[in-house]
Amino acid sequence: MDTSANQHVSIPILRCVHQDSGQRRYGPPPDWNGPPPPRGTEVFVGKLPRAISDMRLIQVLSSVGPLYEVRQMLEASGVNRGYCFAVYQSLDGAKRACNELNDIEIEPGRRIGVVRSVDNRRLFIGGIPREIKADHIMAEIKKHTEGVEEVVVYPSVVDKSRNRGFAFVEYRDHKSAAYARKKFLQEPLMVR
Repeated sequence: MDTSANQHVSIPILRCVHQDSGQRRYGPPPDWNGPPPPRGTEVFVGKLPRAISDMRLIQVLSSVGPLYEVRQMLEASGVNRGYCFAVYQSLDGAKRACNELNDIEIEPGRRIGVVRSVDNRRLFIGGIPREIKADHIMAEIKKHTEGVEEVVVYPSVVDKSRNRGFAFVEYRDHKSAAYARKKFLQEPLMVR
């Protein structure tokens, strides 16, 4: 695939919507109606040159299919951390990105890696008092994070009225789970 600057590529309109918490987010497209794209449309892009422009990055990523969102991870200084996540509008776009953009030379001597993103929506929460029920855990977690869909608590083998001291929290998307993980690492949650 030719990714030279001379190649004409139509760049979709993706505005920088938000920048904080160590990331800059572009998208969704202003004309997007409906829910976000389905699971499996996100790719991880690694080995990015630190000085690559946002426009160049979006140009390359959009050359294989229409984008829904691009999230660049940033250092505290605002410089990219060398990787981003791109969400395509379709499963085909994500598949083409992995097949056609992986290992391309984005700048002279710089090749990028593009793979399907691990769409992990589940967090493990340990150290929960054994008498606490799932609905109480869910209420506590919802006070601190958004996108909680389900809390799974397994009963103790010895006493079915008690839990095993841990729970799994399922979020609506990977982004919500990643934000919750970061938040709980900075400010541990105490469920009582």
